[in-house]
Amino acid sequence: MILQQTKKTETTDLLEKLKQGDQDAFSELYSIYSFQLYTNILKMVKDEHVAEEILQELFIKVWQKREHILTNTSFKSFLYRVGQNLVYDFFRKLQSDQKLYHNFKAVATQHYSHIEEALYLKQSEQALDLALSKLSPQQRRVYKLCKIEGHTYKEAAEILNISSHTVKEYLVKANHFVKEYLLNNLDITMTVLLFFLIKEN
Repeated sequence: MILQQTKKTETTDLLEKLKQGDQDAFSELYSIYSFQLYTNILKMVKDEHVAEEILQELFIKVWQKREHILTNTSFKSFLYRVGQNLVYDFFRKLQSDQKLYHNFKAVATQHYSHIEEALYLKQSEQALDLALSKLSPQQRRVYKLCKIEGHTYKEAAEILNISSHTVKEYLVKANHFVKEYLLNNLDITMTVLLFFLIKEN
């Protein structure tokens, strides 16, 4: 607890100096936070050169906005918000760059279990609702019963008055559709995946 308070005080002191244009304080903050930020960005873009460019742009923005940084709030959270916006901007360019598009899709596929997990959190309800709205009514009911509410095939079958085999078929089709829908709708997937990666850190 004392160590955490000391670190917080040191960070606050550095931020106060940064706000005054102290380049040494800026360099110190860069050395403290850059590696973790770079690692997180690299998870998303899967390209070291691109990750380095985004990181540099992030700290350029920190320097440019230094006078407006609040010292009584989490500087780490501020950095991640700026980084998140930069990664959003980067992925918006995907549609015109097939290499970048395939890189991101590979990342999203790799982390799909985490994307699906994050879908059930309150912050991602809208993304899940969008995906489920594309299913047939019966597939949607089966998905909600089994994946969200945790019912077994047998329990879902009794609730819906259909066979367990039919429940399984509906769920397989629903799972496949939701996965493909998310992986092919970058804005939704990006929102959920970024939330997971930032939460993970």
